[in-house]
Amino acid sequence: MDANLHTYVVRFDSRDDFLVEYADRIRHGFMLLPIDARLDVGTSVRLRLHLPDEQLLVLAGVAIDRPSDAPALAGQWIQLSPLLPGTDARLIASVAGMLSDDSLVGGSGGARPSPTADGEPLSVLLVDDSASHRLELGEALRARRQRVEVAENGLVALSSALKCVPDVILTDVEMAQMDGWGLLRAVRQRPSLGCVAVVFLTRLSDEGTRLRGYRLGVDDYLPKQLPTGEILARMQGAVIRRKQLPVSQAPHTLRGALEHVRLASLLTFLETELRSGSLHLRRSGETYTATIHRGTLHALSDHVDAITTRERMFDLLGWTHGEFEFVAHGTDDHAPPPGPIGAGLSTLVREHIRRQAERDVTDVGVVTIEIKAPR
Repeated sequence: MDANLHTYVVRFDSRDDFLVEYADRIRHGFMLLPIDARLDVGTSVRLRLHLPDEQLLVLAGVAIDRPSDAPALAGQWIQLSPLLPGTDARLIASVAGMLSDDSLVGGSGGARPSPTADGEPLSVLLVDDSASHRLELGEALRARRQRVEVAENGLVALSSALKCVPDVILTDVEMAQMDGWGLLRAVRQRPSLGCVAVVFLTRLSDEGTRLRGYRLGVDDYLPKQLPTGEILARMQGAVIRRKQLPVSQAPHTLRGALEHVRLASLLTFLETELRSGSLHLRRSGETYTATIHRGTLHALSDHVDAITTRERMFDLLGWTHGEFEFVAHGTDDHAPPPGPIGAGLSTLVREHIRRQAERDVTDVGVVTIEIKAPR
């Protein structure tokens, strides 16, 4: 047996601690052991890794000096020997399982910071697998006094966010290793990242995909060709909205823009899923709240009869811009009293579509004349 072989049993306090170590070092062939003793360069090391999912991996390596491009962190650097195919596959599968585990909860969200003040720099985590786009947009945001960190995929971004919580994650969607969808799910699974706004910078445009993003907790969608100044303004708005959302309410809230998802599509989804809750609609100072119980409309703001409520809903279905916010609640504890409507949401949508079709036919051949008072 080699007298210079040192064996260490390595355990991780949490899945997030392991994911940070994997993203920052293990996948690059290194580990950083939190030990005070300094090993001679070249000392052989055996590592018994007890992973948070209860797997045990045995890795080999040698002690090295800190790599020149590595941060100055306390501990002993280890260069890992090439992993055997079976060990590598187990490690990758373990990481994938931790990232996709919906039951993951880690730590407390703690006190929620107050909203970012106007003019105060944002802490932005920019995620894109295009090095040129990271450089270009990152420099443009820094020129506007924003604090910007970059990551080439979702896994690296998650590690960065766990180490230093940003105000906003501005991320591409289609990336290797871990895409924007995976990053969004991972962020929303962690109470410690509950106050972080997530903004998709993407060319995705279909309603179904955007509704999926809002269901998972994305805060906004921005087209990639948007000017930097508008990107910054939209991020600031997303940060303020996210930080104003009560911590206990955040997992049960579906928010978005009617420019991205039409109200008809949203109502159809709420009925299909038999959702119950309050749907808030806002546009240019107008605000309406619809009470929905198991996919059925029970009431709308202060409208007290079925006729005026239905007519107002048809007006709202015609909105092409504005914001929606659906706050879910339990179907038993919050069951509303019998209302004047009791109409299925998809029934209202179909009636709205029929009315639009009739209006379009009626309007054919109509000439609009503008009359001005004589001067």
